[in-house]
Amino acid sequence: TMSKMSIVGSLHGPIEIFISNEQRKNMEKYMADLMKSFGITCCCENGSKIDDIINSATKIKFPHALHLNLDKCREIGLVLSRCKMLQELCLNGNRGSFREDMLVALFLAEGPYNFPLKSLDLGNNQFGTRELTTILPFLKSWEALNSLSVEGNCINNRGAQLLAEVLDTVRIRRLSLNRNQISKEGLSCILSSQNARYLTSLMISDNEDIGSAVIDEIARFLSRATTSLKLLAVGSHRQCFRIVWFEKLCQSLQNNTTMSKMSI
Repeated sequence: TMSKMSIVGSLHGPIEIFISNEQRKNMEKYMADLMKSFGITCCCENGSKIDDIINSATKIKFPHALHLNLDKCREIGLVLSRCKMLQELCLNGNRGSFREDMLVALFLAEGPYNFPLKSLDLGNNQFGTRELTTILPFLKSWEALNSLSVEGNCINNRGAQLLAEVLDTVRIRRLSLNRNQISKEGLSCILSSQNARYLTSLMISDNEDIGSAVIDEIARFLSRATTSLKLLAVGSHRQCFRIVWFEKLCQSLQNNTTMSKMSI
């Protein structure tokens, strides 16, 4: 079972943190100096203080529409460097664009982090391929990472090639690339990566031109005997999804035993 707490302070809004009840029992000393330096107060559902909440956090979700600057990113990076049990991190929807120095402060300033991250959401943060290059070592370092969202950014085909490098080393199961700038070339790199066969969910809606070349690439992937894909989202609000494309995808599923949902 999980307990939910809220941290409120200098990060301008609630940060949801989840820890297990078992971890709650074993907490020792409250990190008063760290919390005080951030101007953050910590409370749980019954109003009592939580000892060592940062060390024991398993999920951190920052408020949507934060307006982060470099100093705030350094603060968050310091919090992350203290985490030991973190499995889920959500930083979705920064109101300003992420610069390279901000991403370095978030993920790389303190060196390799010591927690078993499984899910990372960096969606809707207005960063592009250049910024993605900055955090590539961070992404490659998480062997346990199985869910990655970078939807709603400005990632192009070169960025998709970088994500394919991540998939060559990490067995990501759920990958969300909606609303970027990826076309057939970038998608081909991702679907040809070493661990693409482990993908169970792939979201690529509203990218660059969804045409016959993209559909052909997806159809080839779905027809492979080794694919594990269960959920596929493809299509665009900017153009109609043609019947012939739908027929091609259906044909590719004739011998497929894993797909359960397709969104076009």
